[in-house]
Amino acid sequence: MLTIIAFIFVFSILVFFHEFGHFIAAKTFGVRVYKFAFGFGPKIFGFIKNQTEYIICLIPLGGFVKMAGEIGQEEVKDTSEKLTEEQRFDKKSLGIRALIISLGPFMNIITSIIIFSLIFFVNGIPITNNNVYTVIKNGSADQAGILPGDKIIAINSKEIDNPDEIANIINKSSGEILKLTLDREGENIDILVTPQYDVNYKKGLIGITFEISIKKINIFYAFLKGLTITGNIIKLIFSNVIEMISGKVPIEIAGPLGIAQMTGEAVKLGFLNLLYFTAILSIFIGLFNLLPIPVLDGGYIIILTIEKIRGKPLEVEKINFMYLVGISLMIVIFVIATYNDILRIFAK
Repeated sequence: MLTIIAFIFVFSILVFFHEFGHFIAAKTFGVRVYKFAFGFGPKIFGFIKNQTEYIICLIPLGGFVKMAGEIGQEEVKDTSEKLTEEQRFDKKSLGIRALIISLGPFMNIITSIIIFSLIFFVNGIPITNNNVYTVIKNGSADQAGILPGDKIIAINSKEIDNPDEIANIINKSSGEILKLTLDREGENIDILVTPQYDVNYKKGLIGITFEISIKKINIFYAFLKGLTITGNIIKLIFSNVIEMISGKVPIEIAGPLGIAQMTGEAVKLGFLNLLYFTAILSIFIGLFNLLPIPVLDGGYIIILTIEKIRGKPLEVEKINFMYLVGISLMIVIFVIATYNDILRIFAK
């Protein structure tokens, strides 16, 4: 039950902000929005304001925005005000239509930045210092005589106060003897240690961890941290996709079952971890929706681009065919992802 509630919570956030992106862009550029729906299935609540119907449906795992002039949408007959061309989506320029479509996925990215920023602002950020926190038994540091509480102040007689720089030197010095100068209860001592190459981490290690403290930060710095971590995750996603395409790593796709399982695991670790998971998943959904597949936002932008190049709209039959291809491709992806999910679940 906890997993189901968490799954609904996560997707409610992601769907709402995705559709809100389309909605706010359409409103900004003067496109008539007939309906802004959260969820699908039977309507349980709704109201009309400024000629837009806002509704909440029974199943909170979807949503949509209906705009005048959108593919498949006709003008509402009972509208009290005559619809002008300026209010139709299909009469807007290519750039405006692309913005309206793309703001949905980009709103998912913005949602991630906001979630990460709030997490950093409320909880602070971890700060690592030079003090040794743990020493792995029988590791290089343990054999050399390094103790928890020692403070590394120099390597090879060069003073260093940045733990990242210390780690970088150690990681690049596999098999080399390093002279570490330690501050042990106010006394400076020199210890020789040789980093050993770790095949899993692919770098030199001596078997220590540094102390970590939490530092409170202001909202501006929290936003910068949120922006940075979102950018890093996007880079990591593209890097992994390239490696999967090149065959360096196996192709792994998570479907609804896998996402639900990961959501359940995240919520068991606490609400903070669930928020982290939500932010990361929001990035994935935003990027996925930008793929050039018909029925996705990226595919819609491709259709608009083709129309711009042709100088006239695509015929309905061609659009329907492209949508059919897109739906078929999505079904294939869904089946493969679900199959992988089942294998992962039963492999545990």
